[in-house]
Amino acid sequence: MDKYMSVITNFGCHYSCPYCIVKNNNLHIPKTTLDGLNLLKKKIEDNKCNWVSISGGGDPLWNFENHIDWYKRFFEITEGINIELHTSMPNVDGVPYLFFERVVYHLHDFEQLKTIKRNHSGQIVRVVFVVTERFTKDLIDKIATYCHDSDNIDELSFRQMMDNHYEETDYCREYLKEGHQKRWWYIEQNDYNLYYCENEVYTEYRKIGE
Repeated sequence: MDKYMSVITNFGCHYSCPYCIVKNNNLHIPKTTLDGLNLLKKKIEDNKCNWVSISGGGDPLWNFENHIDWYKRFFEITEGINIELHTSMPNVDGVPYLFFERVVYHLHDFEQLKTIKRNHSGQIVRVVFVVTERFTKDLIDKIATYCHDSDNIDELSFRQMMDNHYEETDYCREYLKEGHQKRWWYIEQNDYNLYYCENEVYTEYRKIGE
């Protein structure tokens, strides 16, 4: 069974998403440093993880050109391991998307789907939408149809947003559950991975940096 470690970065962010779990819940994700990778290899081995993802409290591709040294070291450490990128920023100049076995694009608008492209033939591309109050059955169906017909998108997931009290919402919940594993994956909010941040490993996202 696959076991994931999610490397949580904080390079800053564009703050253009309609909600932000970090900002809205006043989470304190530590700033990302090069030295914060010192124990990554050991933590991967100690926890027997075969997938390592990059995600963020902020977007991991924000100001990418200023963090190339961090990415080079990350790729060196994870050589031979499956790696995955989570981002809300497709098509950023200079980003080596093709290094990743899977790229997960976190989107909030239907039109963004038209910007998604596969970077090499073996790459898995997933899109994830956080469901907000503006979602309807028609919008969900429109997204699902586009993804099904796309040559650039392999997987579609919807997940509930967290409110300002770190509680899961329930927008379109029953409809999304009905379509789970049929036209999309419906993800209930939970801590599914181990989280690595600045040489520490956490089992709960909300406790990172405490």
